[in-house]
Amino acid sequence: MSIPSSSPTPDSAEQALAQLPDTANDTADLRERIWIPERALEGIAAVLIIALAVFVTLTVILRYFGQGVLGTVELSALAMVVLTVLVVPAATAADENFIVEIVDMLERPRLVDMARLLGAVVQLIVSLFLAFSALELFLYDWSTKTTMAGELSMARYWLSLAVFLGFAVLVHASVLFLIRLVASVRSTASRRPHEGA
Repeated sequence: MSIPSSSPTPDSAEQALAQLPDTANDTADLRERIWIPERALEGIAAVLIIALAVFVTLTVILRYFGQGVLGTVELSALAMVVLTVLVVPAATAADENFIVEIVDMLERPRLVDMARLLGAVVQLIVSLFLAFSALELFLYDWSTKTTMAGELSMARYWLSLAVFLGFAVLVHASVLFLIRLVASVRSTASRRPHEGA
């Protein structure tokens, strides 16, 4: 979410915040090749949503006729976890994270930029921690062949693998977002002295 180069350079933090888009960016804007991992996971999540909707609908119809599907609740719960993990990287890449405006009382636009950079760095650190933790869990599940509780007794490494992939792509999105944010802040900062003169 960068400030367009055509917009005037803000003189205060309030103006800097006012120039930010009112609505979140659309993940459909992730057209460049560098966003292929995020788009791929988002596409898988879209297919999974359709499959889950059809599966739940068929299950409800079958139950009406007195038939049940083994592991319905288990599979639905797993699908929701996987869906959440798969869409987070695309949301991060499109800067659709929650934004809490706690710096609007600041008087200098540079402080707003620094707060945005700090948030992006913290996001990257958290993403790295989540990815490494998910990798450790996947390797543990793979070596122990741990199964999940439930009717299906599925191998847990399938779930931990999906979680790891989601968090690994989240790291990718966080790195690229931070790089773009740094470039945006630098270009904005370089324009300020000229416009102030």
